[in-house]
Amino acid sequence: MKKIYYFIFILLFINVGCTMKNDVSENNVKVIPSKLFEGKAKKLESHFDMITGNIKVKYHGKKDNICLKYELWENGKIKELQNVTSTFIDKNEFDGEITILLMDRLGADFKKSDSMILKSFIGDDEGYGGGAQSINRFEKDWGYGLVELKDELKVSDSEEITVWGLIAKEGSFAIGGKSIEDEVKSAGWGLVLKIYFK
Repeated sequence: MKKIYYFIFILLFINVGCTMKNDVSENNVKVIPSKLFEGKAKKLESHFDMITGNIKVKYHGKKDNICLKYELWENGKIKELQNVTSTFIDKNEFDGEITILLMDRLGADFKKSDSMILKSFIGDDEGYGGGAQSINRFEKDWGYGLVELKDELKVSDSEEITVWGLIAKEGSFAIGGKSIEDEVKSAGWGLVLKIYFK
Protein backbone atom coordinates (compact mmCIF):
# COMPACT_ATOMS: atom_id res chain seq x y z
CA MET A 1 0.00 0.00 0.00
CA LYS A 2 2.90 2.35 0.71
CA LYS A 3 4.08 1.93 -2.88
CA ILE A 4 0.75 3.34 -4.08
CA TYR A 5 1.19 6.43 -1.89
CA TYR A 6 4.75 6.94 -3.11
CA PHE A 7 3.54 6.70 -6.69
CA ILE A 8 0.79 9.28 -5.99
CA PHE A 9 3.37 11.61 -4.36
CA ILE A 10 5.59 11.31 -7.43
CA LEU A 11 2.65 12.14 -9.73
CA LEU A 12 1.77 15.11 -7.53
CA PHE A 13 5.29 16.54 -7.62
CA ILE A 14 5.64 15.96 -11.36
CA ASN A 15 2.40 17.85 -11.91
CA VAL A 16 3.36 20.62 -9.47
CA GLY A 17 6.77 21.03 -11.10
CA CYS A 18 5.14 21.49 -14.49
CA THR A 19 2.78 24.32 -13.49
CA MET A 20 3.16 27.76 -15.04
CA LYS A 21 3.98 31.11 -13.42
CA ASN A 22 1.23 32.49 -11.21
CA ASP A 23 -1.00 34.84 -13.24
CA VAL A 24 -3.70 36.02 -10.81
CA SER A 25 -4.30 39.50 -9.45
CA GLU A 26 -3.76 40.53 -5.81
CA ASN A 27 -5.99 38.74 -3.24
CA ASN A 28 -7.52 36.47 -5.89
CA VAL A 29 -7.58 32.76 -6.53
CA LYS A 30 -7.73 30.82 -9.79
CA VAL A 31 -8.99 27.24 -9.52
CA ILE A 32 -8.46 25.07 -12.60
CA PRO A 33 -10.09 21.64 -13.11
CA SER A 34 -7.54 18.87 -13.54
CA LYS A 35 -7.14 15.10 -13.31
CA LEU A 36 -4.71 13.10 -11.20
CA PHE A 37 -4.16 10.64 -14.04
CA GLU A 38 -3.56 12.41 -17.35
CA GLY A 39 -1.84 11.48 -20.58
CA LYS A 40 0.07 8.20 -20.46
CA ALA A 41 -0.59 7.84 -16.72
CA LYS A 42 -4.35 7.56 -17.45
CA LYS A 43 -3.98 3.86 -18.23
CA LEU A 44 -2.76 3.25 -14.65
CA GLU A 45 -5.91 4.69 -13.04
CA SER A 46 -7.95 1.49 -13.26
CA HIS A 47 -5.25 -0.44 -11.36
CA PHE A 48 -5.83 1.54 -8.19
CA ASP A 49 -8.99 0.82 -6.25
CA MET A 50 -9.66 4.43 -5.28
CA ILE A 51 -11.65 7.49 -6.23
CA THR A 52 -9.41 10.43 -7.10
CA GLY A 53 -9.58 14.15 -7.70
CA ASN A 54 -7.09 16.83 -8.60
CA ILE A 55 -7.41 20.62 -8.76
CA LYS A 56 -4.82 23.20 -9.77
CA VAL A 57 -4.77 26.37 -7.66
CA LYS A 58 -3.03 29.68 -8.30
CA TYR A 59 -3.05 32.43 -5.68
CA HIS A 60 -1.47 35.82 -5.13
CA GLY A 61 -2.18 37.71 -1.91
CA LYS A 62 -1.50 38.31 1.73
CA LYS A 63 -3.01 35.19 3.31
CA ASP A 64 -0.57 32.84 5.05
CA ASN A 65 -2.25 29.44 4.54
CA ILE A 66 -4.28 27.52 2.00
CA CYS A 67 -6.61 25.08 3.77
CA LEU A 68 -8.86 22.18 2.78
CA LYS A 69 -11.97 21.01 4.59
CA TYR A 70 -14.73 18.53 3.90
CA GLU A 71 -18.47 18.44 4.45
CA LEU A 72 -20.29 15.11 4.67
CA TRP A 73 -23.95 15.37 3.68
CA GLU A 74 -26.83 12.94 4.18
CA ASN A 75 -30.31 13.56 2.76
CA GLY A 76 -29.70 17.25 2.13
CA LYS A 77 -28.17 18.07 5.53
CA ILE A 78 -24.58 18.46 6.72
CA LYS A 79 -23.76 15.60 9.09
CA GLU A 80 -20.04 16.27 9.54
CA LEU A 81 -17.69 19.16 8.87
CA GLN A 82 -13.94 18.97 9.42
CA ASN A 83 -10.65 20.56 8.39
CA VAL A 84 -8.40 18.10 6.57
CA THR A 85 -5.07 19.76 5.86
CA SER A 86 -3.32 23.05 5.14
CA THR A 87 0.02 24.37 3.98
CA PHE A 88 1.90 27.66 4.19
CA ILE A 89 1.90 30.15 1.35
CA ASP A 90 5.45 31.31 0.62
CA LYS A 91 6.24 34.81 -0.72
CA ASN A 92 2.54 35.70 -1.14
CA GLU A 93 2.09 33.18 -3.98
CA PHE A 94 0.85 29.65 -4.36
CA ASP A 95 0.97 27.77 -7.67
CA GLY A 96 0.23 24.15 -6.96
CA GLU A 97 -2.34 21.40 -6.68
CA ILE A 98 -4.76 19.68 -4.37
CA THR A 99 -5.00 15.91 -4.66
CA ILE A 100 -7.82 13.82 -3.22
CA LEU A 101 -7.79 10.03 -2.71
CA LEU A 102 -10.80 8.18 -1.34
CA MET A 103 -10.49 4.46 -0.61
CA ASP A 104 -12.69 1.82 0.95
CA ARG A 105 -11.50 0.53 4.29
CA LEU A 106 -11.39 -3.26 4.12
CA GLY A 107 -11.98 -5.65 6.99
CA ALA A 108 -9.97 -8.77 7.79
CA ASP A 109 -12.21 -10.69 5.37
CA PHE A 110 -11.44 -8.13 2.59
CA LYS A 111 -15.04 -6.90 2.59
CA LYS A 112 -15.83 -3.20 2.57
CA SER A 113 -16.41 -1.71 6.00
CA ASP A 114 -18.80 1.12 6.90
CA SER A 115 -16.04 3.72 6.52
CA MET A 116 -13.68 5.07 3.89
CA ILE A 117 -10.27 6.72 4.12
CA LEU A 118 -10.01 10.25 2.74
CA LYS A 119 -6.43 11.31 1.98
CA SER A 120 -5.64 14.76 0.68
CA PHE A 121 -2.53 16.72 -0.21
CA ILE A 122 -1.90 20.40 -0.93
CA GLY A 123 1.43 21.08 -2.59
CA ASP A 124 3.55 23.44 -4.65
CA ASP A 125 7.28 23.83 -5.36
CA GLU A 126 7.86 25.02 -1.77
CA GLY A 127 6.38 21.92 -0.08
CA TYR A 128 3.14 20.18 0.74
CA GLY A 129 0.74 19.36 3.53
CA GLY A 130 -1.27 16.18 3.78
CA GLY A 131 -3.90 14.59 5.93
CA ALA A 132 -6.01 11.47 6.31
CA GLN A 133 -9.48 11.07 7.77
CA SER A 134 -11.87 8.20 8.26
CA ILE A 135 -15.36 9.09 7.05
CA ASN A 136 -18.68 7.25 7.06
CA ARG A 137 -19.29 5.44 3.80
CA PHE A 138 -22.43 5.53 1.67
CA GLU A 139 -24.57 2.38 1.43
CA LYS A 140 -22.63 -0.41 -0.28
CA ASP A 141 -25.37 -1.14 -2.84
CA TRP A 142 -25.81 2.52 -3.92
CA GLY A 143 -24.48 3.96 -7.15
CA TYR A 144 -22.00 6.83 -6.91
CA GLY A 145 -20.44 9.45 -9.14
CA LEU A 146 -17.97 12.33 -9.12
CA VAL A 147 -19.14 15.93 -9.26
CA GLU A 148 -16.16 17.95 -10.44
CA LEU A 149 -15.50 21.47 -11.60
CA LYS A 150 -16.20 21.91 -15.28
CA ASP A 151 -14.78 25.41 -15.72
CA GLU A 152 -11.99 27.53 -14.30
CA LEU A 153 -12.98 29.75 -11.35
CA LYS A 154 -11.59 33.16 -10.41
CA VAL A 155 -12.68 34.37 -6.97
CA SER A 156 -11.58 36.46 -4.00
CA ASP A 157 -9.41 34.90 -1.28
CA SER A 158 -12.11 35.79 1.27
CA GLU A 159 -14.48 33.12 -0.10
CA GLU A 160 -14.71 29.39 0.55
CA ILE A 161 -14.38 27.63 -2.79
CA THR A 162 -16.11 24.32 -3.49
CA VAL A 163 -13.66 22.33 -5.62
CA TRP A 164 -14.75 18.66 -5.67
CA GLY A 165 -17.64 16.40 -4.78
CA LEU A 166 -18.81 12.81 -4.69
CA ILE A 167 -22.44 11.75 -4.46
CA ALA A 168 -24.22 8.45 -3.90
CA LYS A 169 -27.86 7.50 -4.33
CA GLU A 170 -30.00 4.42 -4.29
CA GLY A 171 -30.57 3.09 -7.80
CA SER A 172 -29.33 4.69 -11.01
CA PHE A 173 -29.04 8.42 -11.60
CA ALA A 174 -27.47 11.02 -13.84
CA ILE A 175 -25.15 13.87 -12.84
CA GLY A 176 -24.96 17.18 -14.65
CA GLY A 177 -26.39 20.63 -15.01
CA LYS A 178 -26.08 21.57 -11.35
CA SER A 179 -23.32 22.98 -9.19
CA ILE A 180 -21.32 20.63 -6.95
CA GLU A 181 -23.21 21.82 -3.86
CA ASP A 182 -26.64 21.46 -5.49
CA GLU A 183 -25.82 17.91 -6.64
CA VAL A 184 -24.69 16.97 -3.11
CA LYS A 185 -27.75 18.52 -1.45
CA SER A 186 -30.08 16.45 -3.64
CA ALA A 187 -28.23 13.14 -3.04
CA GLY A 188 -28.76 10.56 -0.32
CA TRP A 189 -25.05 10.87 0.58
CA GLY A 190 -22.49 13.44 -0.49
CA LEU A 191 -18.94 14.57 0.15
CA VAL A 192 -17.84 18.14 -0.64
CA LEU A 193 -14.28 19.47 -0.49
CA LYS A 194 -13.66 23.20 -0.11
CA ILE A 195 -10.56 25.35 0.01
CA TYR A 196 -10.18 28.57 1.94
CA PHE A 197 -7.39 30.98 2.83
CA LYS A 198 -6.41 32.39 6.24
